[in-house]
Amino acid sequence: MEQEFMLGCNYWASNAGADMWRHWDADVVDADLRVLRENGITYLRVFPNWRDFQPVEPMFGGKGELREYRLVGDIHPENPYYLDDKMIKRFHIFCTLAQKHGLKLIVGLITGWMSGRLYVPPALYGKDVFSDPTALMFQQLLIKGLVREFKDKTCIYAWDLGNECNEMGAAKRREAAYSWTAAVANAIRAEDPSRLVISGMHSLEIDGIWNIQDQGEITDMLTTHPYPFWVEHCLVDPMDDTRTLLHATAQTQYYSSVSGKPCLVEEIGHMGPMVCSDEIAAGFMRVNLFSNWANGAPGLLWWCANEQTDLTAPPYDWVMCERELGMLDTDRQPKQMLLEMKKFAALLENMKIDLPLRQSDGVCVLSRGQDQWGTAYMAYVLAKQAGLVLEFSDCEQELPDSPLYLLPSIRGEVMSKAAYERLMQKIRDGATLYVSMDNGILTGFENLVGVRVDRARTISVSGTLCLKSGERLYYHKQHDLEVTAVRAAVLAEDENGAALITEAAYGKGRVLFVNFPLESMLLKDEHMAQKGYQIVYRQLFKGVLQEKPVISENPMVSITLHQDENACYGVAINYSGQPQKTELHLKEGAGIKQVLYGDKEVIPPCDAAIFQLR
Repeated sequence: MEQEFMLGCNYWASNAGADMWRHWDADVVDADLRVLRENGITYLRVFPNWRDFQPVEPMFGGKGELREYRLVGDIHPENPYYLDDKMIKRFHIFCTLAQKHGLKLIVGLITGWMSGRLYVPPALYGKDVFSDPTALMFQQLLIKGLVREFKDKTCIYAWDLGNECNEMGAAKRREAAYSWTAAVANAIRAEDPSRLVISGMHSLEIDGIWNIQDQGEITDMLTTHPYPFWVEHCLVDPMDDTRTLLHATAQTQYYSSVSGKPCLVEEIGHMGPMVCSDEIAAGFMRVNLFSNWANGAPGLLWWCANEQTDLTAPPYDWVMCERELGMLDTDRQPKQMLLEMKKFAALLENMKIDLPLRQSDGVCVLSRGQDQWGTAYMAYVLAKQAGLVLEFSDCEQELPDSPLYLLPSIRGEVMSKAAYERLMQKIRDGATLYVSMDNGILTGFENLVGVRVDRARTISVSGTLCLKSGERLYYHKQHDLEVTAVRAAVLAEDENGAALITEAAYGKGRVLFVNFPLESMLLKDEHMAQKGYQIVYRQLFKGVLQEKPVISENPMVSITLHQDENACYGVAINYSGQPQKTELHLKEGAGIKQVLYGDKEVIPPCDAAIFQLR
């Protein structure tokens, strides 16, 4: 059996939020957990607040000399880990309650940051928690004590490094972030090698200090916290627009592909009624459940369990956007988002299928000098609308085998010589390469693409892309190449007859060249998903699409295919806030054997249809 799709939320007690361990009330927790479990929740991400569980402070003698460490209140610690025994007992009770209600726990060990407030112990005030030796010592003691104490609890599913630990301070170098992550992960595994170590980080980058590849190397599962309100490029359009609805899936696949590890949607939410209505938030929940399940994420956890409008301690009296994010209201009644998760849990239980991993059609290669996340995001949306499913790769990694590689919106030096040669060999061996141009430099450009650059200039240029099928699309670019097709066929021109899209053979493969930055061009383009740009991908990659047993002709409906030796399934998802006709196009010889969920003709807003193919 495959791993079940994790359905859950991030949990703080309804009476106290992040102060739940200080203001412990087992009856409140028991009631919270009962209602959550009754409504389909099976996983909770929980947080032993670092300030409360290890309240260590320094004790000084004459001339400010450090004499020793004790717990706050001049209390001698009762264990070598400087853990508060009262908090340990409360977490034992919490585990008992979780076990009682059949809930599994993901435990965020280093919870020094939460909802806009730091929760580090007094002994570490002002210290760099990623490199200071005192901070590193106490973090490893905390982990050793907690994991050793609770590793025999069957309700604990995994250990999480902590909540968004990259927000606890400013790591100055990639090496510091790597070393800290390795130290924490190794401390966990030294005590409990049997459970997954989950990253718990957000806002990772390919070339950043907090690096996707590093987190993938060190931990067993990466995490996204894909709130459209906070993540760059993601709330250009409303919450029920295609671009926004695809954000979590795109970012999660981006992290997973580049890292080579599964990636959990660990925190997701709408950020409250100032962003969208509860009805739209429910649709946002529904489409993300279907989409991340179909696209291979191991689960989805909402932020958060309870409304926090009645809490008065920091950060809740500081940060207004933290107060109205719960799945339960202040009377512990389920809101529409929770009811959607309950329905989805029941659907999975009733269908009883192990969905094979969705099939992939191509690899989007992210290069140097560009906005890698933004470029990946727009390429993913365009591909989904065209009927394709993309993986991602950093250009410097060993590329997975694929019949199709996309090198979108290239800028600057693009990639190393060795990486370039690896990619070129894939094309010489028979793959197709798509390149769209921002302001990049490719060695041997004419030989590769089949067009000659006559002039280049850094100037804003706009015009009309005229496709031979008759479509007309606006384009703009900040770097202009005037080119002449030498051995390439011209597939599309501008209104003045200048070549904009060309095709040329290269070895056994072919190269498609787009002379403007299609993907990065759309980053700030409002309602980009409604403007028809997916037709470029659909026409250029029609050979790939023709091989698929079923596609949708409707760009708002995307289909993933899942096949093993026993069966082939299709999951059609409506990534829009309006009902959509599926407009299914079946390859000759293919057909729908049975519909397992929904309607194969029309899909309601933010919903899906699941069917088995013959």
